[in-house]
Amino acid sequence: MSKHINNNISLLNRPTADASTVEDLVAKVRRGLIRIPPFQRNLRWKADQVVQLFDSIYKGYPIGSILLQKKSAEADKIHLGPLVIDAPDTQDAWWVIDGQHRLASLAAGLAHPIPIPTIRTVHDPYAVYFDPSSLYFEQPPLVGNVPTKWVPVAQLLNASDLSEWVFKWEHNQDEELRKAVFEVGTRLRQYSIPLYIIETDDETTLRDIYTRTNKAGITMTADEIYKGLFSNAEKKLSTLEGLADELVTLGMGRPTNSQIIPSLLAIKNLDPTRTITEHYNKDAEILRTAVQEALPSLRKVFSFLKHEAAIPHLRFLPRAYPLPILTRFFSLFPEPSDRAIQLLTRWLWRTLQGATLFDERTLMRRGVAVLKDGNAEENALKLLDFVRNTLPEELNYRLPERFDARSAESRLALLGLASLNPLEIIDNSFVDVAELLEEEDSITFRTIISPGRQETKLIHSPANRVLLPGSGAAKREFSELDFEENKRFFSSHAINQVAWLHLKENQIKDFLEARQVLVEKATRNLGTRLAAWGQKDRPSISHLLNLFPQEE
Repeated sequence: MSKHINNNISLLNRPTADASTVEDLVAKVRRGLIRIPPFQRNLRWKADQVVQLFDSIYKGYPIGSILLQKKSAEADKIHLGPLVIDAPDTQDAWWVIDGQHRLASLAAGLAHPIPIPTIRTVHDPYAVYFDPSSLYFEQPPLVGNVPTKWVPVAQLLNASDLSEWVFKWEHNQDEELRKAVFEVGTRLRQYSIPLYIIETDDETTLRDIYTRTNKAGITMTADEIYKGLFSNAEKKLSTLEGLADELVTLGMGRPTNSQIIPSLLAIKNLDPTRTITEHYNKDAEILRTAVQEALPSLRKVFSFLKHEAAIPHLRFLPRAYPLPILTRFFSLFPEPSDRAIQLLTRWLWRTLQGATLFDERTLMRRGVAVLKDGNAEENALKLLDFVRNTLPEELNYRLPERFDARSAESRLALLGLASLNPLEIIDNSFVDVAELLEEEDSITFRTIISPGRQETKLIHSPANRVLLPGSGAAKREFSELDFEENKRFFSSHAINQVAWLHLKENQIKDFLEARQVLVEKATRNLGTRLAAWGQKDRPSISHLLNLFPQEE
């Protein structure tokens, strides 16, 4: 007896047949525009399967199509093997239904963080090399060294980067090898993969598609499929702890109750400076759904802080009072215009830098109350009306005498240091400041010079702090590096040649005075750029045109 086929299902639109190059697909994955559902991220391909995929693409063999579902996606910190992606909110993400292992292998292999491992490990099957003499892809050896002819696949993704790498390669005079390297790069980047993109929220349709596309290979259970389809749907939350559990996954740290509760009040347009008990006594029902309603808005707030306001972690947020105002703003305007976001960023940084000009509780209360339904740009301008457009000279940023990771002035210094995109010592890869803070806690704020019996007061200031993995003072590590060879590294930590020479010659006071100037400059530059002091806070032309539509 044949199985009954359900012909009563429908899609919002028929699946779109398209194609995309490997280069474009990897770029979309890195930007967070292609999402692999969390339950699928426990990838099960082994190194030989990854190598075989690259070999198939190089030879022009078909590797199958990729099936995607178009729907919204929240901000998320995504781990694909060694690749870490800070994915922003988007309304048009492509969620992978079938093809997650192929996409993850291409992205994690071609965008693998440098340097590539030189010893084979089961924990990183995406470390792949190309041998231009044999024209084979290879895994790193179990022991010994990677042959000097081998080219890391991660060097092949960008044509200009590859040219620069080949220029420094010790075999660049061998025309045949050089030709093979450029050829493999072109073939990988330009290989076209068929895509099928569906738009539907119908559970029956999606289950049917999942079932039919997963009859071969590594199959998923019905329970896994259901979780995947609705992995980004709002969960029914009822507690502050559950809300914090959801938010901590964004990589911005775990918010405290004192940060969450005013935001819940703001969602309901209540005075966030009053206690929750006061509001409850007036209306026991008004906050019943506040936790569920606050979750999407707080996700938007965290994404805004990280991607627009250059605040990588809640522990770096100088003051907490903007949180309820931002939460109220994004509850009213979940998809504000670029200009509204720019104006909101100005407001945030003007309040952070000019905080002594006003009472924080008053600003919090008035900021929440002034936000109303209507236009996002108009509401951002209302917030800007509360703060000055210019920064008085006396409020120009100065480093505090003592570093305290809980103080606003020290956190501003940390934001200044983070804005320089600090690099690792070993491989000059970017330090993930938020991840470092989660893993190392206070060790993140390493001293450069051990306080000991040093007499200068600056030894206790942020001038003696650095955002860098490791333990203990960093002075010896810095002194052993050649400045010219590591100029980019030192610059990323607010150290110029003059400061480095003072450090190397053990002139501690001179070093810290020089670095004080550099850290203050980095912090001021960040604030000047984002606060846009002195610039006109006008609405966008498109907004003005909407206010005064032309008559037909």
